[in-house]
Amino acid sequence: MEAAAERYDAIVLIDGVFHHDLAPSPKECLVACRRVPTIGAASMGALRAAECWPYGLRPIGAIARWYIREVIDGDDEVAVLVHPETHHALTVPSVNVRYVAWLARRRGLLNAAEAEAFIIGARNVYYMDRSWSSALEFVPADRRDRIREIAEREGDLKRWDARLALRASAKLTEAGGLMHPFPEMPASFA
Repeated sequence: MEAAAERYDAIVLIDGVFHHDLAPSPKECLVACRRVPTIGAASMGALRAAECWPYGLRPIGAIARWYIREVIDGDDEVAVLVHPETHHALTVPSVNVRYVAWLARRRGLLNAAEAEAFIIGARNVYYMDRSWSSALEFVPADRRDRIREIAEREGDLKRWDARLALRASAKLTEAGGLMHPFPEMPASFA
């Protein structure tokens, strides 16, 4: 990230690799956001934004907000298994299950207890094995097809948040980077 901060007007951190490479550390993010406006969203970016927002890394999207508000707290919430060549997600992250549960509740397909059972059940499936088929086993069978439709059509919250971050970055750079990359900090947090 340090090299990117030297060459670009802004940085958007969206995702990272957990098992095969090291993801950008909070310290690397701190160095970057002191040099250029830095945005974090969607996955590893949301996690780092939640860790570093007091120091200038801008959180964008619902997932970053969930981390900051401690609705979620683990990196397993955004973890997915990806294809080694295309990097397409092969599994479903817990944040997408949470989002689909919320959408299903808003549409009257699940009540609060059913939505909670859906989330908890899906979270108990190891992230490398979690698919929509395995996650949907935890919703009532008579509503499974309608909830699967929601999941497939609009349930990719990580994608929605990534798009939002890219739009925010475009607006930021179009505006000439008007937001200071390292906001004023209080002298003491006591």
